Amino acid sequence: MERLLEAGDPYAALGAYPHVEAGRRPALEGIILSSVRLRLIVAAAPYAPAGLLDRLSCGAGAPVALRLVKNPTTPASALDRLLRNAADERSRRYIAAHPRADAAILSRLAEDGAIEVRRAVAGNARASAAVIARLAAEDDGQMARNAAAAPQADAATLRALWDAGDAWVRAEVAAHPNCQAGILSKAAAAADPLIRRKCAANPAIDDRTLSRLLSDPDERVRAAAVRNPAISGDCLDEAGDPSAKVRRHFARHSRLAPALLARLASDPDVWVRRWIARNPDLTCDLLGRMAADPQMEVRRSVARNPSCPPRLLQALGSDPQPWVRAGVALREDLPETVIALLADEQDRDVLGALGRNPRAPATQLDAIARHPDKDVRRSVALNPAAPASALALLAADPYPLNRAVLAGHPNLALTLAERLLHDPEPQVRFAAAARLARAAAAGRP
Repeated sequence: MERLLEAGDPYAALGAYPHVEAGRRPALEGIILSSVRLRLIVAAAPYAPAGLLDRLSCGAGAPVALRLVKNPTTPASALDRLLRNAADERSRRYIAAHPRADAAILSRLAEDGAIEVRRAVAGNARASAAVIARLAAEDDGQMARNAAAAPQADAATLRALWDAGDAWVRAEVAAHPNCQAGILSKAAAAADPLIRRKCAANPAIDDRTLSRLLSDPDERVRAAAVRNPAISGDCLDEAGDPSAKVRRHFARHSRLAPALLARLASDPDVWVRRWIARNPDLTCDLLGRMAADPQMEVRRSVARNPSCPPRLLQALGSDPQPWVRAGVALREDLPETVIALLADEQDRDVLGALGRNPRAPATQLDAIARHPDKDVRRSVALNPAAPASALALLAADPYPLNRAVLAGHPNLALTLAERLLHDPEPQVRFAAAARLARAAAAGRP
């Protein structure tokens, strides 16, 4: 605190603010909010602590207030204060749509005279069932669509919207998990493919209806049915679709029958093979076959498969395509023989992957920290096991983002973090102060 107050740096003070004892924060607020420009910056910053944003809302002028209501991390207490201070229609609309607006705020704004504000309330995921029911009764198409998609909409409200709504409203009702079974049956048989597609994606739909929609003439409906998180293994076992788009979604599932895995592993569509090559249930034989696929992206997926055996990793570590070798280099379960195979790598993608790998040798990480490419060097700062020698090299990195990432590294020596408090870049000083403040707070009795 003494050092922060002496330096008077608003960015360092902001980084330390969340970790400082509550009683000492007002001293930092005097630094952080010392000018109109700084108050505007903080009001719009999504990384600003909620307590500081709440403090800033007291007596906020119009420009600061507008930035606060647009900031997704502004707390409900600040939103309530700004609303009570005669917010204009635009600000009320932002508050009505705000992810942290509470039930009391939304209930009040549901009575607002401006229809755009009420529409925003209907579209807010935190709006209560009672508020949604009240807004759904209005004769407005956009309001009805928003209400039909509201998470808290109850079955009675959804039925009323289905009975009175157009195709767009009915589609939203068909997608809602609170939708009653009777309406879902009607939606599955609707003439409009949009309604059937929304119904097919609803996790509340029963297996029988879902199986029927897997045979729908519209490929978008079938794709939505395959994406449904509630789809059963029986439905997946029966898969065999003429559309590559639908088969791609099948290939992304983790619970597939062995026969289907084998069929998709030989699919003519490269995206199907790319997705299925990541499936951990693939046999070693199938993985070996896909490791020889002519498409580089498929071989890369094999390299990222958690079930890929060491002998295949060894082979893929020598792949002629750097992107495949980079996929191997990212793995934290690499055998020593494969790590040694990658020791002489020169490609930037492979080196960047190695730089993030906790199993990479310290000497190699030191070399990567000296690489001429700034993105390659930054990979070491993202490695939780990076040695002190490599971190020391990055402390003098010419690229500001690398120093900012480094400042938050858990293994960074506090002496280096203290040096970064004097960095010319604000984001570096912010991160360094946060690192030092966390360490100081952790040491409190």
